[in-house]
Amino acid sequence: MKLRFLFALFSINAGLIFSFQQAAHAACVVPSYNQKRGIPPGFAEAQGFKGRFDFPASTSELPPAFLSIDFTQDWRAYIQAVLDYSLEGNIAVDFNVANNNVRNWYHALWMHPGNSGREFLHGLTKERATDPEQLAEGVTKSFDTWAVGFYNALGATTFAKVWSDPCSPRIDDIYFPVGTTSFKLLFTTATAADIAYVAGAPEWDGDIGRAPNRIGKLRLYQIDIAVRDPRSLQTGWVFGTFVYQGTEPGTDPWKKLVPVGLSWGNDRFVPPPGQLRQNVLNETLEGKIYGWAARKELGWGGRVNGPADNQISSCVSCHGSAQYPRSDDFGNLPRQPATPIDYQRRLLEYFRDVFAGGVFDGESRYFGTQTAVLARPLDYSLQLQAGIERMCATVTAREAPFNDGTIPVPPVCPAPPAIVAGGPESLSAGPALADRNDTIDALLEPIR
Repeated sequence: MKLRFLFALFSINAGLIFSFQQAAHAACVVPSYNQKRGIPPGFAEAQGFKGRFDFPASTSELPPAFLSIDFTQDWRAYIQAVLDYSLEGNIAVDFNVANNNVRNWYHALWMHPGNSGREFLHGLTKERATDPEQLAEGVTKSFDTWAVGFYNALGATTFAKVWSDPCSPRIDDIYFPVGTTSFKLLFTTATAADIAYVAGAPEWDGDIGRAPNRIGKLRLYQIDIAVRDPRSLQTGWVFGTFVYQGTEPGTDPWKKLVPVGLSWGNDRFVPPPGQLRQNVLNETLEGKIYGWAARKELGWGGRVNGPADNQISSCVSCHGSAQYPRSDDFGNLPRQPATPIDYQRRLLEYFRDVFAGGVFDGESRYFGTQTAVLARPLDYSLQLQAGIERMCATVTAREAPFNDGTIPVPPVCPAPPAIVAGGPESLSAGPALADRNDTIDALLEPIR
């Protein structure tokens, strides 16, 4: 009888613990879009973006067939095959990847908090605005960029390890398997009247404005691809980008994506204007998306970048800096352009080849603190970095679900202000940061 009672008591407690864990996990997964902005007028909850976060612990998916293409010999065939693989089955479902019947794709977790977090309709996040004359010569306006990224099933297995507890990421030994493929759609608020080459581009509505007209039009203008490819001997990754060009022949807008270039290394020992060997660029785009006084090149020293990207960096170097916390010295890109006298220093300090799973800057600091911590590498995934940063900014701002001490502060995050000895339950003490006009966006902006 006593044994039965103890077993029953254990079962009840185990059930309560399991139910608590389920509830805690749901609180960190369910918000697919920015909950503080809420549902835009005229829309219903059912119309909102639903992220796909059911990351598989393992997958039977084989490495993509394009890994048989030698990108050093035929970079155009390689990058086009990656794009075809990425778009297959997704265009037909308007990139609602849960409905793709060809292959599985997944979103990154914890991209929803803040005003720059996932908007309501498509889960787009706001990226850095373009500078005047960045997209076209003589166009002095600045335009917003909104983007959404996806990982294939191979890459999603790493997300499954990191987010096995979606309220507390594990960031030890992050290493994406060979064949991991990621792609990102980037949209601009520019119109064809602003930038001629976006004429006829695929359009999405986005919850990107302020009341009363929160819904605005966005036009696709760039697609980025990334592949974990072991033949990239210095980094283990290959990056490329496409730009939309409305003047391309035909009527299918998805056939008007022109390859910009492919990169598999930083060309660390090649200062400008040296001959690059790990970056190949489509030079027919000179004069169309770069090549004028304000934008002489796409990436630093002619390295591969997209039109949306900062020309003092490059695709490989920016993603190679993915870690948590971010580099205290660089963030994700150099603080300012290098002068000719600084070229060698810039190459050695920023444009280093970080191999897959390696750390860019081993000692860093949490934002807003002077305490040195050991940074953990995130294997070229800026989406992992952004997700962890947004989660920890939520902790610092003491917003849901970390607002009442029910869910413990994740070990990867610095303790929020006003927390005292005694554990997470003291989170409820003192005024929330939101009451002092601080927001998640304000916390993220200095390190974005």
